[in-house]
Amino acid sequence: MACGRPAPDDRHGGGLMMCGTAPTPPGVRRGRAGLYILWATLACAVLAAPARADDDPTPDLHPVQIAPEAVRAEGLEIVRATQGSLSGMLAVMARVMPDTTRVVAVRPAGSGKVLDIAVQPGAHVTKGSVLLHYQDHSLHAAFEQSAQLAAALSAARAARDDAAAAYQRGLALAGQTIAVGEVRRRKDALAQAQATVQTLEAQHNTLSHRFEQEFTSPSESMGQGETSALIAPLSGVVSALDTAVTADISPATPVATVADLSSVWVVSDVVPEDAARLAPGGRQVTTLGDGSILSRIDSVDQAANLQTGLVRVISTVPNPTGALVPGMVLNATLQTRQAMQGVLVPTDAIQVVDGRNVVFVRESPTSYRPAPVTIGLESGGQALVLSGLKDGEPVVSHGSFALKSVLLLAGMDTD
Repeated sequence: MACGRPAPDDRHGGGLMMCGTAPTPPGVRRGRAGLYILWATLACAVLAAPARADDDPTPDLHPVQIAPEAVRAEGLEIVRATQGSLSGMLAVMARVMPDTTRVVAVRPAGSGKVLDIAVQPGAHVTKGSVLLHYQDHSLHAAFEQSAQLAAALSAARAARDDAAAAYQRGLALAGQTIAVGEVRRRKDALAQAQATVQTLEAQHNTLSHRFEQEFTSPSESMGQGETSALIAPLSGVVSALDTAVTADISPATPVATVADLSSVWVVSDVVPEDAARLAPGGRQVTTLGDGSILSRIDSVDQAANLQTGLVRVISTVPNPTGALVPGMVLNATLQTRQAMQGVLVPTDAIQVVDGRNVVFVRESPTSYRPAPVTIGLESGGQALVLSGLKDGEPVVSHGSFALKSVLLLAGMDTD
């Protein structure tokens, strides 16, 4: 079946081919059946290829003939071209950041001194977990003020009740044993006593609100005496801890930061020209290890950063396993506004022959026609063909490079 050597009297390679076994090329062992079969096929294709005119600057793209054994050895894969659309993709470098809407800086409600710390940076915490305890001097002062207000309010209420009783007696005896002027004085005294009670009650309510909303809050739990506990306001990771045991703390300074990393931001910084090609809702593909993460573009900043001159693009990505760690740098592709209609084929089906994009169309199990095509876009492992290929035509994807090698070798021989 294989092509043999030319007849001995044919010194220019133009004689008849003898049927037999092709010689083993240097460096190829006969035990490697696939390579040997392919080499034999290449040799036959070279010798059988028609010559081209010397004045033709590019070789004619004749169908490539390849034996069934070589087809199996190379594992040629056939796919059908399909009509569709393809969007342009922008390759970028992206970084992982916490979702700032899920990052909480924990501050104490009062001033005091740290007693103990229950966590370390990087620790996973659940909502309500204790971060640290501190001696809250403000809480002590609030307790003292509360006791004083309670005593003053009790006395004011008693005085108001006495003033009310005196006024009622005055009304009953007015013009008899008590002068009208005295009744008016008692009425004024009652009004003053009532005002005092109202003032003290307002102060007491304000202090109670501090106990309920300030010293007891999503990030703080009021303990006994002067002790308060700072607690995690949400489940997440302690991303920062800016205090130490016996250190003084106050409401002006955050002492810990808790970040919910169940979802994160994947942020890309692009030049303004590229940012103009992007839009919220576009597809984003982020490469992580051997896999990829699909998400959507959430926002494209409308102004460039003054320091870098770049525009920030944010995509919120679910992170249930914690594989995305803030600070990571990843490769990503962003879908652009550019979209085209045409015929879709895998990108590995495209080969370049003499500067032309070519796909190999299967005409039979052993014959593959190189078809020059015009490529509009390449994205996500697919190429969009604008001309040169019809919907439904079978083309070679995996193995197209081997066919290109056969074609080029045949062209070299005709030279």
